[in-house]
Amino acid sequence: MYQIQESQDGVSEPTFAALSNHLPHSIALFRRLQFMDMNGGKTANSHVFTLFESSSVFTVAYLDFSRGTETELWIYSSMEKLPGSEIETKCQEQVLEVFERVRDIEGSFVAANGPRATPGVVLIGSLHEKTLKFLEEQQRVKEATGPHFKFIFESGDLPPEVVLPSEDLVYEEIRKSDIPLVLSRTEIPRKERTIVLLPSVAITENREPIAWGFLGPDASLTSLHVEESHRGKGLAKAIARKLFTEKASAFGREKIYHADVGTNNLQSQGVCKSLGGKADFRVHWAWIKL
Repeated sequence: MYQIQESQDGVSEPTFAALSNHLPHSIALFRRLQFMDMNGGKTANSHVFTLFESSSVFTVAYLDFSRGTETELWIYSSMEKLPGSEIETKCQEQVLEVFERVRDIEGSFVAANGPRATPGVVLIGSLHEKTLKFLEEQQRVKEATGPHFKFIFESGDLPPEVVLPSEDLVYEEIRKSDIPLVLSRTEIPRKERTIVLLPSVAITENREPIAWGFLGPDASLTSLHVEESHRGKGLAKAIARKLFTEKASAFGREKIYHADVGTNNLQSQGVCKSLGGKADFRVHWAWIKL
């Protein structure tokens, strides 16, 4: 059994360095931990768990039950990057230790805050397919989405800045008054309390947004949308590039970016490829039984 180190403020420098050395595989959790230092990026219910044996055997997770029914947990285990049965066996034990602790915290959370919408189940975001497979073998998966390609972008591979096709189009940010429109255009169960915290870029015409996108709590490209009458003009590519080059630095100085795109979403895959993105591995959203 491994001893969990737990914090409500983040991780130690050695652990963060280990996560950095495991980029891009660790990017979702790495960025989510950076988000803790941004406005609204952590709450009284934020928990960071670290199980660290060595730079090749470690597991780190971030939990916040108060964000349900949105993503509540991000987890990274070094077996996602490193092969070897011994590493996998040790990391799998660490992953199970995390879920034991999460189950304990659920009890305290419910006692203080009342029932959760998904009792006994936690929603994990950007879960690596290798970890999902292990949890399926353990019969811990209640439900999971289909696979998403994890597209990785590096600043040196990004195309030149996109020139907007009309002088009437202007870059801005999403205003609070725009949020109902944004939420009406997405199937992702986002809440206004989260949207207002996220870095955004919008393209407006006469002050009205016609295209927009955000960087999620883990800095992934998310909710990228272009109104139907303005599609085919390169606006999605323009917004994504601007988010990467001008907004991602709010998380940290690393010039590496990411997006999760369904394996059947050919249009969004095309946008990612036009930005120099490479689909390095696959991830899922999964509801895991505690």
